[in-house]
Amino acid sequence: MAEENGFAEIVARCDAVTRRATPDSVSADDLTAFTADLARLPQEHPDRGRLAVTLLTTVTKGGGPARSVLVPHLDDLLRLVGRVPESMVGWPLVAAAVRAQHLAYRAAAGEQIDHVAAQRELAGYAEAVRDVPVTRMLVDAAGAAVDTAADGLEANGSKMMRTLDGVLNQLGDHPVAPAMHSYAASLHRLLDAAKKGDLHEAAGAMQELKALVETLPPEFRDRMDLSEADRGMDELFSVLDPAGSGANAGDRIRNAGPSPSAQRRARVLAAAALFQNGEQADLARIDEALDHLRDAIAMDQGDDLDLLALNGLATGLLRRTELTGSAEGLDEAEKALQGALARMRQPSHPQWTLTHELLAMVRHRLGDLPGARPFTTASQRAYVWRVLLETDPAQAKWAIRDAVSGALGAARRCLAASNVTGALRALDTGRGLLLFAEAELRALPARLTAAGHAGLADRWLDEGRHSEGLRKQVMTALLANDDIAATLLDPPSLGEIRAALATSRADALVYLVAGEQLAPGFMVIAPRVGPPAYLMLPNLQVDRGSEVELYLTALTDRARGTTRETAPVGARAGFADRVDALCDWAWQSAIGPLLESYFAGAAPGSVPSIVLLPMGDLARIPWQAARRADGTRAIELASFSQAVSARLFCENAKRDPIRPTRTGLVVGDPDTCGDAPPLTAARAEAQAVRAVFYPGARYLGRRADDSQSPSGRGTVTEVSEWLADTAPYAGTTLHLACHGRFVPADDGGTADLQLAPDDPHEKAAGKLDADEIIRILEAVPERRIGLVVMGACHTGRSIHGYDEAYSLGTAFLAAGARTVLSTHWAIPDAETSALMFLFHHYLLTEGLPAREALRAAQLWMLSPDPVPPARMPADLVSLASDRRRVVAWAGFTHAGH
Repeated sequence: MAEENGFAEIVARCDAVTRRATPDSVSADDLTAFTADLARLPQEHPDRGRLAVTLLTTVTKGGGPARSVLVPHLDDLLRLVGRVPESMVGWPLVAAAVRAQHLAYRAAAGEQIDHVAAQRELAGYAEAVRDVPVTRMLVDAAGAAVDTAADGLEANGSKMMRTLDGVLNQLGDHPVAPAMHSYAASLHRLLDAAKKGDLHEAAGAMQELKALVETLPPEFRDRMDLSEADRGMDELFSVLDPAGSGANAGDRIRNAGPSPSAQRRARVLAAAALFQNGEQADLARIDEALDHLRDAIAMDQGDDLDLLALNGLATGLLRRTELTGSAEGLDEAEKALQGALARMRQPSHPQWTLTHELLAMVRHRLGDLPGARPFTTASQRAYVWRVLLETDPAQAKWAIRDAVSGALGAARRCLAASNVTGALRALDTGRGLLLFAEAELRALPARLTAAGHAGLADRWLDEGRHSEGLRKQVMTALLANDDIAATLLDPPSLGEIRAALATSRADALVYLVAGEQLAPGFMVIAPRVGPPAYLMLPNLQVDRGSEVELYLTALTDRARGTTRETAPVGARAGFADRVDALCDWAWQSAIGPLLESYFAGAAPGSVPSIVLLPMGDLARIPWQAARRADGTRAIELASFSQAVSARLFCENAKRDPIRPTRTGLVVGDPDTCGDAPPLTAARAEAQAVRAVFYPGARYLGRRADDSQSPSGRGTVTEVSEWLADTAPYAGTTLHLACHGRFVPADDGGTADLQLAPDDPHEKAAGKLDADEIIRILEAVPERRIGLVVMGACHTGRSIHGYDEAYSLGTAFLAAGARTVLSTHWAIPDAETSALMFLFHHYLLTEGLPAREALRAAQLWMLSPDPVPPARMPADLVSLASDRRRVVAWAGFTHAGH
C-alpha cells in the first residue's frame, strides 16, 4: 500500500508540472526532475506514458521546435514513453520532432553517432510527417546537421541553407520574417567563413547573429540561444591570440569548473594556446601542453574532443622532435594517432585527413617511406571523397583548397626523402578534382551496373547528381569495392602515365610548383622513358611586385568585362610589354632549366614534346612563349601541351581516336545584341575555315557581309543541339569564332560563350557556360567530339580558383572531347583569325597532330617572312601584319591528344 501511495504522489507531482507548463516556462531542471520521477513508476503504470506524452507535446507545441536549452533533455523523457493513450492522435508528430531535434543536437555536439542509422531513422520520420510542414522541416534540418557532422561543411553547408530557406519561406508576411531572413544571411556568412577558415569573418558574422537575435520577440529569441557558440568563438580567439598564448593556461583550467567535461575542454584549449599554432619553440611550454593533453585523454568521454586531444598530442610530439632532432616521442605519437583512427569509420570524418597526414609524417620522420605511403594515400583519398560528394562546384572549392595544400605538403616531404614517384602521386591528388568528379559522374551508371547495383544506376538516371542522399549512397556503394575505390580515388601510377605519354607521342609530363615563403619552387618530371626526376627552381616564385605578379594583376584587370579584342595589337602595348617581360622570367625560372638541364642530352635537332601541369597561378603563364637571353622562344625548341592532371590526361589517352572529318559546326560572330562589339575578322575566319577545311559543316552566326547565315543565328539552343547530336552527319569538330566572357573567382567565378539569344527580340547575348556544356554532354555519353577550337577570350581561365583548372576549355575535355584549344587572355580579333586558319591548315592539309599543328601555326606567326599557304585568303594574310607580338599568338594552348 505504501508503494502505491508513493506512486500516487509521483503522479500528482508530475500532473502539477504538466498543468502549469508552457513551452517557454519549463526549465531544464524541471525536465530533469520530471524525468527522474517518471522513471520511478513501473513501466506498465497507466499514467507513465500519458504524463510523458503530455509534457513533450506541450514543450514542442505538438511537434514543433523546442527551446535549445531543453533539447538535450528531451530524449531521456522520450525513452520513458511506453503505451500511448489512443486519444493522443498527434503523438507521431511529437515523437518525430523530439527525436529529430535530439539527433541534430548530438551531431552538432560532436558526439559519435551511427550516421547511417540516424539518417535511416530520420528518413522514416520524414515519410511519416511529410504533410506537416513544420515538423518535416525539423526533420530535414536534423538530416542536414547529421550530414554536416559526417561529411563536413563543404559537403552539406549548402543543404543546411536550403533547409533554412524552406523554413523561412513558410513565414510569409509574419512580422518576424525580415529579421529571420537577415539571420539566414548572417548564418550563411558564418558558414562560408568557417569553410574558408576566416576566423575574423566568422566572428563578425557571429556578432551580427547575436544582434539580430536581440531584435526578435521572446518566443523566437529564447529558441536561438547563441551563448554556447559565442563562448566557443571567444575561446578560439583566446587560443589564437599570440599575446596571451599560454600565459593564462593555468587560469583557464582553474576557472573551468569541477566537471570532467569542463576540465577536459579547458586542458585541450590550454594546450592549443601553448602550441602557438605550431610555431612554439620553447620546449618547456611544449612539454606543459603535452601534459595537459595527456590529462585530457585520460578523461576520455568518447566524443570528437578526444580526437582533437589525440591529434594535438601527436602534433606536439612531432614539433618536439623537430626542435630536438631526435625520434623521442614518435612511438607515443603513433599510438595516439592509431587510437584516433580507431574511432573513425570512413574518409568523410572531419579529422580523417589530419590523422592520416600526421601518421605519414611520423613514418617519414622515422625514415619508413613505405610505411608512410598508405597514410598519405588515405589522407588524399579523403579530399577526393569530399569533392565527389559535393553537388555545388562553388562549395567544393574549399575542399579543393585543402586538397592542394595537403598535396603540396606531401610532395615536399617525398622530395625531401628523394621519393620522386611519391611526389608525383601526391601532386596529382590535388589537381583537377572538380573536372575529375564531372568525368566520373558521366561514367557512374555503367560503373554501378558493373558492380551489381543496377537499381542505384536506374535511380541515378532518374534523380541525377543533385540528390545529395543518393549521391552519398552511390559513392558509398562503389567505394565498398576496393578496385573501384582505387580507380576513383587514387592518382595514376607512373606506368599509366608512361602509357598515356606513348599514346600521345609526348616525351614527358612535368609538374610546375611555385615556391612558398622560404621553400623554393620545383618541377617534377614523369618521362616516357627513364626514371622520374625533379629540379629545384629557386626563381619560380610568385612574389608581390615580381614580374609574374604584375602580369597576373594585369591579366585579371583585363578579364573584367573584356571579350575578343577588336583594337589593333599595337593599341594594347601596355599589356604586351608586361607579357614580354614575363616571358624572360618564364625562361629563367622554369623553362630554361627544363630544356637546358633535363633535356640537355636530347639528340641534336630533336624537339622535345612536353605536357605541362602548372599548379595554381602558374597555369595562367604562356610557357611556350618563354624567351631565352638570345631572343629564342621556347616554342622554337620544344612542343608544349597543357593538362589538367595526370589522372585526366591518362583518361583522355584511353579514349578511342577520333579521326578528323570534313563536317562539324562552325560558329562565326553571333549577334550578341550589343553586349559585345562585332568581330569582322572572326566572320572572315569562320567562313574561310568552313569553306576550305570543313565544307560539310553547318555554319551559324553572321557572315562577312553582315547577313545572318541561313543555317542559324548561332543561338544557345542551336549550339547545344549540335553538342547533343549523335548522328554521324553532325561531325566531330567544333570551331568557335566568337566572344567569350570571364569573371574572376574573386568576383564570382563564371565563364561563358557569348552567343545569340534564342529569342530574336531579346536585348542581351545568349550564354553557354561550362556547367551547361558538361550537363549537355553528360546526357549523351555516346557523343564523339574530336576537336574543339575556342577562338574566344579567356576560355582557358580557371573559374573557381584554388588550383582547380575548371574552365570552358577543360569542361569540354572532362565531358569527353579528345582535343581542345583554349585561350589565356582577351585574344586579338585580327591576328587570331590568321592563326586559326593556319592551325586547321597544318592539321588537315599537312596532317600534323593537333599539338604540332598549333605549334606550326604559332611558329608561322613568329617568322619574319612567312609564306602563306596557297589556300589562305588574302584578307586573312593581311590581318596578320602585327603577328610577331607575343599577345598575337601566345594566348592559345593545346590540351588533350
